[in-house]
Amino acid sequence: MDGLRLQMTIHPYCESFGVATVSLRVQDLLNYTAIDPMVQRKLSPMQRRKIANYLQERELEHVFFGPVTLSLRQVNQLAREGGNLILRHGSKLSILDGQHRIQALGYVNEQLLKEVRKVERKASQLKVKCRRAPEDESLVEELEQTEGLLAEIEARRLDLMESELSVQLYIGLDEEEEKQLFGDINSKVQLVSKELGHSFDSTDPLNLVMQQVADYNELLKSAGIERRNNLTSFNKNFTCFSWLYSTATLLFTGKMQPSYEMARKIRKDIPAHIEILHQYLNGILPHLPEQPGLSQYVSSTRVAQEAIALYAHGFLYKDGVYNSEWTSCLAALDGVDWSHENEELAERFGRLDNGKINLVHEKSMRKHTKMSEFLHEKYLISQ
Repeated sequence: MDGLRLQMTIHPYCESFGVATVSLRVQDLLNYTAIDPMVQRKLSPMQRRKIANYLQERELEHVFFGPVTLSLRQVNQLAREGGNLILRHGSKLSILDGQHRIQALGYVNEQLLKEVRKVERKASQLKVKCRRAPEDESLVEELEQTEGLLAEIEARRLDLMESELSVQLYIGLDEEEEKQLFGDINSKVQLVSKELGHSFDSTDPLNLVMQQVADYNELLKSAGIERRNNLTSFNKNFTCFSWLYSTATLLFTGKMQPSYEMARKIRKDIPAHIEILHQYLNGILPHLPEQPGLSQYVSSTRVAQEAIALYAHGFLYKDGVYNSEWTSCLAALDGVDWSHENEELAERFGRLDNGKINLVHEKSMRKHTKMSEFLHEKYLISQ
């Protein structure tokens, strides 16, 4: 019989319904699930894009998402063959929880297919060129590399589609009962703190770099790093994992947002990037106040921490090559008045109603650039 074989046991649920837990391949989820707009919230393209970017930028071959919740309304769509349950061909399971994850997986599959077709066209063109000029070794080498890339992309796509997600399957619910279950599932959702994500997520290579530095850099441990929540004005810790993440991103790339290229570069040489971040922290912390996280110092602001990293990035590489003398630029921090009484900074940034220098974090990098220019001037004076 055609259909999806389900290795599961159905347990009675609330006397009238059934519930089962089963593992399904991503490919089967894409083929046998549907979204009922009367039950689900409106699909958020931004949320789907975020998940898809997570999968693509980290080049994941397998996924370990949490369980998704599905519903089978028509019990007669299930059939038995021997000791197996089979979901008949053409049947659809309604998605109650996990629509963005499933949609993102489908989107990534489509993007990889497009990339496969693009590389296939290039390989076909190269084959024609090789037949016309069989003595051209550079063409032969390029064809081999292109075919290798094609095999790599297709293998990654197939591995992703073969990944399995845990599914909680409800059987026999009608539309109103699905709505109620959807509401019960989502009524008290608590998001995981970014700090916990950075502390434990090892799929992002920059998290691995930060975790090593946070565990072993004595100066950073002394200054304090927050692992649970974003910093508040009552917190004495110097920084937190989410701030350190953006700081390291600016140090390595000079840009606020992490990129696929950055992750790829870090993954190739994680120890080197760990050492660079150690050097950076060992270079800046001795020039900051003894407790740089106290609110009376501008060093406790996210803008200042990220701007110092942006400034240092300008010295980290020369013509795209690592500069072993880059830490000498951090001497510009020596002697800087980090209090809110610094009139030079007040003139550049203005003051808030409470009298403090206006270093409120913004999405733009306007303030970061101003602070970086301030440090550049200090550096030129010290030379």
